[in-house]
Amino acid sequence: MATCSVKLEECEVCGGRSAKYTCPKCEVRTCCLDCVKIHKKELDCDGIRDKTKFVPLKAFTDLDVLSDYRLLEEVGRSVDSFQRDPSKKYTRLGNLPVHLHKLKTAVHHRNTKLEFLPQNFSRHKINTTYYKWKTNELFWRIEWIFPQAENMKHNDNRVLETERLSTILGRVLDPLTIETEGSESIEVINLKIAYREKLQYYRAAGFNNIKVLLKAEKVKRCDSRFHELNLTETLNENLENKTIIEFPVFYVILKDHTDMYEIVDTDEEEASTEAEQTRGNLKRKHTNNQRVKKKNEGVPVNFFFDNDLTDSENESMEMVSKNKMYSNL
Repeated sequence: MATCSVKLEECEVCGGRSAKYTCPKCEVRTCCLDCVKIHKKELDCDGIRDKTKFVPLKAFTDLDVLSDYRLLEEVGRSVDSFQRDPSKKYTRLGNLPVHLHKLKTAVHHRNTKLEFLPQNFSRHKINTTYYKWKTNELFWRIEWIFPQAENMKHNDNRVLETERLSTILGRVLDPLTIETEGSESIEVINLKIAYREKLQYYRAAGFNNIKVLLKAEKVKRCDSRFHELNLTETLNENLENKTIIEFPVFYVILKDHTDMYEIVDTDEEEASTEAEQTRGNLKRKHTNNQRVKKKNEGVPVNFFFDNDLTDSENESMEMVSKNKMYSNL
């Protein structure tokens, strides 16, 4: 068996030649480029030194101090560059723009909670949901995902809230039925035909064997949970008591694959809605109490005419007054 010193001198990959290189990350000793590539593939190593790797105090050297100092300098430069870049330091902590505030208010009146992401998020940039306040109409952007068609995606930019979900899905499954103004080019028609062929399993199954799920938000384990929607109801009715982040994402699945998805129960939805309302009421109550407390700060207290007495104090005062009345008689 080779000694420890011999192991350090030999290549740890082939073991046939003396080692020339040391990996900065996993400290594996190698002899050539081929052995370096083999060790990276087998150990899934990228060869980049881990600057935050723990070093015991006994093994701490001047080089480790210099490495930590350079890491802190690098972090400081990154923070400074982010602060100078307005697109990266921006967060929507203040008031919403007027059009977004109107949109959020209109959605709230329809018993749906709408949340917005910061301005630089790509999901916010592509959101085309629009509120037409003159006619009080809401147009949603919808993202459709078809898991049984290689997770193909389709986007509807503006869909009227009063349309039935089955009607909207019918247009998506068969785009050739959509009437367009003017003549379409051959390329557009060919794209629609190819798109239609990918969804042939869904059309063959029919609405009776299809389910539409909404990606759940603001619920426990929301990453893998969904709300089941009703195809016979309108888009507005399906989104009631739901939380939407920017725009709804619909998953169209076959009924045979329902077991693969975790559906949120109706009772759980109602419980989460009641809990959210309770939290909102408590928050408003706390805010009002803070305002009253701040308003009463600095106001002198008149202890002679203090009416904030307890029930026992009120009873004792009544007994004293009755005794005085009887004594006078």
